[in-house]
Amino acid sequence: MFCDKSQFEERLCGETKDFWIIATLGQISNGGYLLLVPKRHVECIGAMTSKEAKLLDKLGVRVCDALIQEYGDAPDIIMFEHWIVGQTIKHAHLHIVPGVQIIAKRIADDFPENDVSCIVSLSDFRNSLYGKRKEPYLLWCDLRGMKVCWNPPAPLQYLRIIVADALGRPERANWRNMDPELDKKLWQETVKRLKPYFT
Repeated sequence: MFCDKSQFEERLCGETKDFWIIATLGQISNGGYLLLVPKRHVECIGAMTSKEAKLLDKLGVRVCDALIQEYGDAPDIIMFEHWIVGQTIKHAHLHIVPGVQIIAKRIADDFPENDVSCIVSLSDFRNSLYGKRKEPYLLWCDLRGMKVCWNPPAPLQYLRIIVADALGRPERANWRNMDPELDKKLWQETVKRLKPYFT
């Protein structure tokens, strides 16, 4: 899906040489939910090159700045990635959702037996932890920092589920089941509001 621009062109908010900025299908928030997707096919952030991970770090900051400016009433932002654990599309994509503060406690409560590692940045994760472990993971960044949970027995779309719960919209957790008219309205508004930041 993410290797073919025609599959998401109408949802494209911007691009760099290496990444797409896409309004996601299944807008859990009331707009502003984006995906950062590498143009090169790669399964997860951990499998990116060191240069790509550094560029993704920088782009993530730029996107978060745009979300804070545009959605000032909901400046808290969650970023996350599933890899194998809960991933439904086998192409790396970093989710960025405005309006959520903390999901770390829910993950710790759901998977108390699993290793959790703190990381400084996506490039740090790629260069040090993933390079050594190469195991399935859940990666997220909330107000308590950036962390990775290794090998959790999570269901598909697990991080979407807990973000939807945190926002009080559990019915929007599965992007395939969301009301298509509402979803289209929300992603179209997201594109309209955010495209000027990336052109």
